[in-house]
Amino acid sequence: MTLESGATRLRPWRDGDVPFLMRLRNDVPLQAQLLARARGSDEAQVRRWLHDRTALPGRLFLVIADATTDAPLGFVQVSDLDPLDRRGELGIGLVTEAQGCGHGGRALSLLLLHLRATRGLRKMSLRVRSDNERAIRCYERAGFVRCGLLRSHVHIEGAWRDVALMECLLEASD
Repeated sequence: MTLESGATRLRPWRDGDVPFLMRLRNDVPLQAQLLARARGSDEAQVRRWLHDRTALPGRLFLVIADATTDAPLGFVQVSDLDPLDRRGELGIGLVTEAQGCGHGGRALSLLLLHLRATRGLRKMSLRVRSDNERAIRCYERAGFVRCGLLRSHVHIEGAWRDVALMECLLEASD
């Protein structure tokens, strides 16, 4: 499955993406923004991470790529895809040089439309550091609204950080 809009492409990961994804998984500042901790992932660990996100039920993982060059820019993932409640939990990560260029917003739009059309998803939720204002603005432009706050929820970069909860209804409740 490949989805495309403007300069942004969503596609399955390939072997050639592993070095890029390994770099991304080991980027300490980026991982801190993603509410994660870089743990020194080697190629085998990245492949296990990819397997867990693509082979296990209830998950979806796609590479965000430049539509012209097909070079990877990041990823988008959905976990806890629940066919009964028709909801999922979103995660997205872009390398620093791809942020602020519209790739995140286009990737979100593509993904949400695809999941609504193919899986009947009606709601997507996510967690984001409350001080990650750029990401929050991107999510709000994509239709997400803040619905909660987990105060002092994670200890990252030597400090306790608040985590904002956001959700997006993809269709009217039925």
